[in-house]
Amino acid sequence: MSIDLSKDAGLLAGLAGEVRAKTLRLFDDVKDSELMYSPPGLSNHILWYAGHVLWVQDALGIAAVTCKSELPAGWAETFGKFCRPVKETQHWPDRNEIRERLVAQLPRLQEIIGAVGKRDLEGPSPNKALGTEKPLWYWITHASHDEANHQGEIYLLMKMQRKK
Repeated sequence: MSIDLSKDAGLLAGLAGEVRAKTLRLFDDVKDSELMYSPPGLSNHILWYAGHVLWVQDALGIAAVTCKSELPAGWAETFGKFCRPVKETQHWPDRNEIRERLVAQLPRLQEIIGAVGKRDLEGPSPNKALGTEKPLWYWITHASHDEANHQGEIYLLMKMQRKK
C-alpha cells in the first residue's frame, strides 16, 4: 500500500516532524569539537548542514506556502542553495542558536502545512520564485527529503572524526 502525500497535509506535516526528530537526535549526538570539521576536498561541516536544513525547510516548506522567509537576514548567504563558500564565512551562529531554531521551526512548519487544503497542495506554490510547473506538495516533500539526506552527511562527518 502506498501513501499519497500529494493529497494529505496532515501526512506531510507528520513526515516533517519525523524527519526533524531524527535531525535533532543526530545533532544532539555531535560533540562541540566536531561541529566545524570538514575533511580535505569537502568544504561543508556539520554546523553548515544543520543551518542548511533550517534554510531548506524555510525556503521549500514555509516560504513555498507563505511566500516569505522566517529566518534572520543573511541566513541564505550563509546556509542557502547559492551561499558563499564556507571558508569565506566569518561568523557562524552557535550550536544553541541552531538547535533552538530547529526546535522552533517545526511547529510553525507543521502549522503552515496543516492549514493547506487538498486542492492547494495539488496546485502550484504561491511562491512564484519556485516556478509553477511543480505542485506545492512536491516542494514540501522535497524539503523533508533534502533534510533527511543531510542527516546522512552529518552522520558521516561525525563518524569520520570518531575513527581518527
